[in-house]
Amino acid sequence: MGLKPKDEQEKGKVVPLFQSGDYFFHRGIEAYRKNHLQRAIKLLERAVKLTNTEPVFHVQLAAVLSEIGEYERSNEILKNVLAEKEDVAECYFFMANNYAYLGLFEKAERMTLRYLELSPDERFTEDAKDLLELLRFEREEDEEWDDLGEDEDELIAQFERARYLVRRGNIQEAIPVLQTIIDEHPTYWTAHNQLAEALFRLGEDSAFEICQTILEKDPGNLFTLCNLALFYTKSGNAKGAETYIQSLRRVYPIDGDHYVKVAETLCTVGEFQVAYDRLKELSRWELEQRSELLFGYAVAMYHCHDRHKAIQLMKRAEELGSKQAKTTLVITKKEPVNHDQIQFDMWVE
Repeated sequence: MGLKPKDEQEKGKVVPLFQSGDYFFHRGIEAYRKNHLQRAIKLLERAVKLTNTEPVFHVQLAAVLSEIGEYERSNEILKNVLAEKEDVAECYFFMANNYAYLGLFEKAERMTLRYLELSPDERFTEDAKDLLELLRFEREEDEEWDDLGEDEDELIAQFERARYLVRRGNIQEAIPVLQTIIDEHPTYWTAHNQLAEALFRLGEDSAFEICQTILEKDPGNLFTLCNLALFYTKSGNAKGAETYIQSLRRVYPIDGDHYVKVAETLCTVGEFQVAYDRLKELSRWELEQRSELLFGYAVAMYHCHDRHKAIQLMKRAEELGSKQAKTTLVITKKEPVNHDQIQFDMWVE
């Protein structure tokens, strides 16, 4: 992510190795590439202290701070760089990402547009365009909630009740609640998607029709793409699922819940490597807040990487209350283990 810094050693002048910002900068980059983020930060902070005039050092430090969620501190560093040198375009791109994670979508959009204005053909251009598209999606969704006005609290309560009923298998009881929500709020697509899931669990083909109707009226609806990927996969139609799985592979939601939804869906449909790459970005604390999410991460790890560590994570998920982890750990005690039995289902609670 870093740029090549200018050489600190002027011609005819020797700078001792451990007094050189370059030395600590490159060590920091090496630590970052190995995912040793805290060590990378310490090394980059040392580089900045020794060579405070090198903007690349500051930008790289800000980028790593963003990786560990210190978005405000990252932006302060980037603002200071821009105060000294306004044409460091990467600062605008990194600030846009930070603002997006903080939920400040309008600021994020302004920073993204500024970056594209300054660097229309640079290395982050495509990423910036994708970010801009996601920001506009998030803003439209916020506007949808704003339109609900005073009914918002009651709507959320109704929806959560219906969702709880579906998760507990009381589907027949959930359906009229969802239909009432849809009658009162026809563009509340979340309720449409939950209704589609409920009907699919009952074996109703109308679940597919509901999803297609949503996509006609709200193209690219993320939860609908997830539903269709799941519906076709669970129906044994891999060809039908592939179009929607491909779409999910390309999506990196800014909203945390949406990010998890996509990762869980990818894990459920057997896209273990992609799911692993997404879930490993979450902190252990985030994973442990939901035992089934931690179990999903363990399943993805089991299929792609360290099976021993995956089993340890499954045991932790079981301790936290994951029913799937408990069942799976019984399977792993059998010899030989059928790896196809080590699966994750985001619909099981």
